Amino acid sequence: MDYPGYRDRDYAKYFRTKQVWFPFDVYNESRTEFIPKETWVNIPVHQFETTFYLPVWVDEGNYEVAFRSIAHNAPEDFTYQPDANTNLTHHVATDEVSVEVIGRLYDFHITDIVDYNWETVFRTRKGSFNPTGISYWVGKNSIDGERRGNSAQLTLPIHPGSHTIKGFKNVVVKQGYHYKFDFKTKGNMFGPTDGIRITPSFNYVSKDGTMTTPVDLYYHSSEKKFVKIGSSNDKVKRYVLLNDRLRNVPKDELTDTAEVKYRTNDTAGQSTNLSMNQYVNKYINKLTKKKTPVGGFSLLLLPEHTRTLIGPKSNIPPSVNTDRALSAIQHWYGEYSIPVDTYVVKKGLKLYQNGPFDDKSPMFLKNGYIVVNFDIESIKNGDLENPHLQYIKAPLMNQVVGGIQRKNQWQMEGFNNNILDSFGNRFKLIDGDVVFYNANKSSRDDFGSQVTH
Repeated sequence: MDYPGYRDRDYAKYFRTKQVWFPFDVYNESRTEFIPKETWVNIPVHQFETTFYLPVWVDEGNYEVAFRSIAHNAPEDFTYQPDANTNLTHHVATDEVSVEVIGRLYDFHITDIVDYNWETVFRTRKGSFNPTGISYWVGKNSIDGERRGNSAQLTLPIHPGSHTIKGFKNVVVKQGYHYKFDFKTKGNMFGPTDGIRITPSFNYVSKDGTMTTPVDLYYHSSEKKFVKIGSSNDKVKRYVLLNDRLRNVPKDELTDTAEVKYRTNDTAGQSTNLSMNQYVNKYINKLTKKKTPVGGFSLLLLPEHTRTLIGPKSNIPPSVNTDRALSAIQHWYGEYSIPVDTYVVKKGLKLYQNGPFDDKSPMFLKNGYIVVNFDIESIKNGDLENPHLQYIKAPLMNQVVGGIQRKNQWQMEGFNNNILDSFGNRFKLIDGDVVFYNANKSSRDDFGSQVTH
């Protein structure tokens, strides 16, 4: 500036106050005060940092946060100037910062394995539908890295040593048995064409953990022998029943979801002239017990029919739509298995390149484990070309900032990439590893030839 005595320095003692303005609702640092959107909030002049928390119902998107510093001698009808008052007719300096509000994909865990060897891990007794409450989480941490409270044994992947019952320390999962899982999203993943894409990939690891290699999996279908997972002949379809008795989705969760769908004029609700209670009953007892197609062995696409809504229901400010708040956290349910009789070869190996072969060919890898890895992404508005939230490969979470490598969500939840099995063998893992299948044993060993894929 050209005015005598002015230069770049700290002018805090000349400020009456500093203020920040958010275009969305926030809470104060102690979360005791709700601050509606578009409210100017006073900040102590000499305070350099202040923490605010975003409620889960804030829409994802790009926003501008405004700041202003007001001079002691500012009149009631003050005027302002961006950055600094280089023109002394102004008494307020302003600034804006661009921010992006983005959701989260988190809390993946395995809640059931239908292999009979695992029944009493997840059920209170054999033949019971009552859950023990045990599940296997990504790691020992919750969404933001705080301790969840589970033991290291109850973390992924399912491997030798994961079984909680004495005498089963070497047990993994037999081929063909599916496992149930669920996870959550926060944000705007509540639309009718929003969903989740899960891309499985596979590694073979020797029993002692010393050899790991990417692999392709094959199986026999009713039409063709040695069908490669992911090929044009791989046509086996998977389905999910949301309200499956062994999934144990809470009734309150289903009821809340049905009521929101009804109030937001779901096509099966008001448009069919059902009352609220009639629609809730139909949703719980019919709609959620129908098979929902979710893909196959090479790809899972979980649609909105596999989703419930579990956002906050209490202490919602009067200015906030309660259905929007409840919709702000979404709970997704799925299941997966590899084929009953799986043939494992090193990735890229062409089966017929060395002439005729049979099921017992030495090219098929045995005496080890098939490790299933999940790459989990959310799909917004059906746009498969541009995944929205990503559990592992989120670009912003994998950056190096200030010389420090940020953690992806899988790592934030405490995934251990280096584990020991119950025999002391060490296994090196990659983010997304969820289950070890036994490369030698199949569910067919339990039931004979009647088991299907």
